[in-house]
Amino acid sequence: MKKNAVVFFFKSLLRSILVIVSILAVGVISYKVSYEVLSKQMEEGTLEMKEQELEDILDQAQKDEISKNLIYVVDDEEKITHMLLEICNTKTYNMDYVTIPTRTDYVIPSKMYQKLCVVEEEIPQIVRLAKLKQYFPDIEDEKAYGYAELIMEKALGIDISYYTVISEEIYESRCQEVEATTSYTKVMEETEADSAESSEEATDAPKQEYTMSVTMKLSVASDSYLNQLEAIKGDESQLMDFIKAQYEQEGWMSNLTVYNKIGYVEAYAKMNASFNHYWGIPGERSDKLFTIDGASSKKFLAELENNEESYTDVQSFGKVTKKKGISSKRKKILVLNGSKISGLAASKQEELINAGFNVPKVGDYTDEILTQTRIIVTKDRMGQDLAAYFKNPQIVVGTVEEGYDIEIILGTVDAN
Repeated sequence: MKKNAVVFFFKSLLRSILVIVSILAVGVISYKVSYEVLSKQMEEGTLEMKEQELEDILDQAQKDEISKNLIYVVDDEEKITHMLLEICNTKTYNMDYVTIPTRTDYVIPSKMYQKLCVVEEEIPQIVRLAKLKQYFPDIEDEKAYGYAELIMEKALGIDISYYTVISEEIYESRCQEVEATTSYTKVMEETEADSAESSEEATDAPKQEYTMSVTMKLSVASDSYLNQLEAIKGDESQLMDFIKAQYEQEGWMSNLTVYNKIGYVEAYAKMNASFNHYWGIPGERSDKLFTIDGASSKKFLAELENNEESYTDVQSFGKVTKKKGISSKRKKILVLNGSKISGLAASKQEELINAGFNVPKVGDYTDEILTQTRIIVTKDRMGQDLAAYFKNPQIVVGTVEEGYDIEIILGTVDAN
């Protein structure tokens, strides 16, 4: 009986040891497999973060009543040269654009930094906004700009609906710069001592606030782009075609699909682009670098978002910083007669050739009869030197006949 008990004891002990060894073996194998898989994903830049905040950024954006579109302007080296936050309010039909200087350094909060290091281990904790895309060199563009958007959400203290990436060429065709001052409410952030004191006193007193201002060059819509929008204002069909054309052009990318973008057409049709408002993000500049005031920016953007009054006036600025116009003398110009007045195109062709312009061809424009002459150029700042030969012409950036740089459609006012 005693011998049987001893045998039973050792058999039980052996089984227990085998179970423990098996568990350890499974743990080691699982660890090695997981390590290999994660390492491979990190090397390929495809590691998926489980945190909901990252998943939200990379998912397809949906239509919001008040959408916030982060616009990146990117050069050929993927450096962000300009950054704008577009706030579209489908309730008031307001459109606000907030310029964010890209020569801005931002310290990524520790928890977010730890998560981003899993995605890109070389990313610094202090980042320059101009280099946000360049910090993710081995990740596909859509995700890289998504992670950059996540950083900007933290910097500004807001949720961003979607992002759009445009080339410098597209930016130049649509924007000009003005020196302007933005006033905002300065929010005084509590120190640890202030926080402890307020806790002891158990007070609900609001934080101290006062008015500050920031002066910078704002990116605003160019006159030619406003003219282009004015020509299709209120026409949902033309607006849909305009949006589709944007998505098809080279140098344009967005994580909002063209289908969802078209969902805003009804609001766009009711907006007056001349009433768009432009602002600078709260902060301050020192040694040519800008620092975003996080708390004040959050409050400022919330006020824009919660504004319930529709804009009814054109925002006034000081001197516009306009770049020198591009000469049309070496450009190939097509003149079309949109007035139905016989001989007008040939007459204008002769006048322009005598002035030194290259006008090899004239023709008829049959879509409609124009009153005002329209000068269509392929790039902003083109066509300005042609305006003097017509009566208050409309200069717009658009598509011209293949082989030409400028297309002039004559209106009836230039027949007199």
